[in-house]
Amino acid sequence: PENMQVLLQLGLSLVLLAPQYTTTAAAPSSQCQRQCGNVDIPYPFGIGVNCSLSKRFTINCTVQDGIHKPFRGDFEVLDISLTHATIRMLNYILGFCYNTSTRSMESVGRYGRRIQIRSGPSSPLRLSDARNKFTVIGCNALAFISDNDTGYQGLGVATCRDPLELVDGSCSGMGCSQTTIPNKIYNYEVGFSTFANTSRIWRFNRCSYAVLMEAAEFKFDVSYINTTKFNDTNAGRAPVVYDWAIRDVVRCDVARRNKTGTYACLSSNSKCVDSTNDQGYMCNCTHGYEGNPYLQDG
Repeated sequence: PENMQVLLQLGLSLVLLAPQYTTTAAAPSSQCQRQCGNVDIPYPFGIGVNCSLSKRFTINCTVQDGIHKPFRGDFEVLDISLTHATIRMLNYILGFCYNTSTRSMESVGRYGRRIQIRSGPSSPLRLSDARNKFTVIGCNALAFISDNDTGYQGLGVATCRDPLELVDGSCSGMGCSQTTIPNKIYNYEVGFSTFANTSRIWRFNRCSYAVLMEAAEFKFDVSYINTTKFNDTNAGRAPVVYDWAIRDVVRCDVARRNKTGTYACLSSNSKCVDSTNDQGYMCNCTHGYEGNPYLQDG
């Protein structure tokens, strides 16, 4: 909209600049590292050369503050699930605050006014519409989320006249709002409207926040309004969930035609399951079995 100047933009997917899929059925080496810090990295994801299904499933194990942590681009990985075909990461929070020294609104956070990290449709990841919500916090907060590829546009509004009106755990528009997103999203932008100005209420609400995050991990705390607690909890980050799948083919019936080539369900006790979040498929163990269906002896 023309009347909404984007002061903060976040094009969030992942730094996925690898070439197109070159998936093969070759098993990874038994010498491949399968843990980074305290996080398991199960195949088809992997650390290092020839340890993942393709370069798009590569995880970087990085030392940060003296601790090994897994990263995918700039996003720290919290866990990877084979059963649910999800990957949880820490997503960056957008903050928009009134500066009492300059008497102006300004962005806060690692990336400042603008960040655009884009991937293509061949990325294995899609934002989980079932597990995430666009979360906005503040007493005069007006933020939007959009995806130019799909034409999706959403709005988050949070208001309050008096912090005494707010209730812990309530996120229905008073100090906090949560909005659902559609599926098939891999790129998106988030921004605040210029109307999200806290210059008149800074004594009890100086900052507004917006982030796409895991809904189950969020519980509104009234202190988020008059402190920076929400932004400080995970160093300006919040958990977000992506659904992942093998996306070089549309669905299982197509993938099965190439069982001697790129078909990823290698275990004899595995079954193919169509992705419900855009094209692609995942592999599950058949009933009564546990393990890794992407490995021949998994």
